[in-house]
Amino acid sequence: MLVLSVVSSAVAQGAPGEAPLVRIPGAVATVSEGAIVIRADGREITYVPGFGWLADLDVPPPTVVDGEVYGVPELLAFLELDLPVLENVRFAGEGEIRVVLDVPGLDAAVLGPLGAQGAVGAGDALRLRLPSLLIPVGLPDVYGGLEVVVRQEPDGTTVEVSGGGYTYRVFALAEPTRLVIDVVTEGAPRAGPAPALVFADTRESLADGVTYRRFRAEGSGGPTWVHLLEVAPDAGEWRVVGATGVASPMPRLASGAFAAINAGYFNTATREAIGYLVVDGGVLSLPSRNRASVAFGSGAPVIDRVRVDYTVRVNGTVAALSGSPGGEGLGVVTTSGWAGTSRQGVITVDADGAVLDNRVGPVRVPSNAIAVVYSGDNRPLALADEGDVVHYDYRVTPSAFAHPRYAVEAGPLLLKDGLPALRPDLEAFAEGQRILDGLTQQAALGVRPDGTVLLVAAESMIAIDLVDLFLRLGASDALRLDSGGSTTLMAAGRVLNRRSERDVVSAIVWRPSRP
Repeated sequence: MLVLSVVSSAVAQGAPGEAPLVRIPGAVATVSEGAIVIRADGREITYVPGFGWLADLDVPPPTVVDGEVYGVPELLAFLELDLPVLENVRFAGEGEIRVVLDVPGLDAAVLGPLGAQGAVGAGDALRLRLPSLLIPVGLPDVYGGLEVVVRQEPDGTTVEVSGGGYTYRVFALAEPTRLVIDVVTEGAPRAGPAPALVFADTRESLADGVTYRRFRAEGSGGPTWVHLLEVAPDAGEWRVVGATGVASPMPRLASGAFAAINAGYFNTATREAIGYLVVDGGVLSLPSRNRASVAFGSGAPVIDRVRVDYTVRVNGTVAALSGSPGGEGLGVVTTSGWAGTSRQGVITVDADGAVLDNRVGPVRVPSNAIAVVYSGDNRPLALADEGDVVHYDYRVTPSAFAHPRYAVEAGPLLLKDGLPALRPDLEAFAEGQRILDGLTQQAALGVRPDGTVLLVAAESMIAIDLVDLFLRLGASDALRLDSGGSTTLMAAGRVLNRRSERDVVSAIVWRPSRP
């Protein structure tokens, strides 16, 4: 008679160097007449204790724990279940606890979108959704008052962290791949900004109300240099400079300004701005995808995600409204390049609104033309033909962005009202993009509650690192700007960060009130 019992953690983990026993997802085990029959993904294999496998399989036998089937990775490979293994869960620290999930077989870029910061109240839990993983039996799950539960689901893996109220930060590390969860429990002493931001390296007053700081800060790749300009409120005037379709070196864009930083994204092939760009009251490019923008006018700069809604008329009759039936995916492209998808229609019109073409996307929009992109089931727009006239109106929200003197779009949003606000999915930044996960130079802008503006150029960080950085700098609102090779922070006629060579389309500049 075969006796099946719960495997202890020591047995499940095995001796050092041995492969861990992992749960076989979707497997069904039947114990009958001393044999274990395993059915998984349409395959069936049988193990008879004392005899071995009834198949040409040279791997250790399976183990049944509380009705679940466990085996070594070679057994899963035979069942054609090729999934990465969660090799271990590790803990360190007291009060400020670090939880590390080791997943060396997983691409770190897949975990990048999980990056986040926030807080969890007592009685609640942080829940993270990971790809499907193979989970060993007997993983450590309790440490310092925290409980970490890892569960296999039909379409992925769920990690829950509970244990009273706490703040957290989640980020991924590569080579080998690890998911790190830093937790500060309620009542634990919190480290202030001084340990991470050491201002003693460089602190220089460049002008009345302008301070330059150069310091080391912790990023996902380790300590790195950060260049910071602090500009006091009411000390001067902020502007956005540039023109869509024209790229220039930062020294040229910043000519006549005391301080400057590169600003919005642009098409590197056409040099046209991507998203909202307003210069001296003139709208050069419309908002794109609910992305973060900064507006300048009277008072402190305003940072928020910006939405644009359209009304499109064909021969004077309303054919589509954003947010109404038939208005899904409605948009207007004012720059040349590709517009629309294979599920959308694209109407190309000239400057007067006369229809030049109407077809299923994607469509290349020529210079001096405008494209109206619409849902393929919108019949009034689908029937627009040459000789018809198509006009559009738009409304930009929030109100601070409706008629700004200067504005530029970038993103993603990092902070809003003093809280972490990094939600790339709300701004159509795809997972795995270098914008989110690339360890590179980072350009960003933040505002303190008193109106002080913070211009940042970090030498080597990923986007989520900027959230913690601006929180420690006391910012209430912040957004990431175009970064990487575009990152250029200037003041008093010199480039403060390591030099970049890329020409850019737009820049944010500051001129003092008094020379």
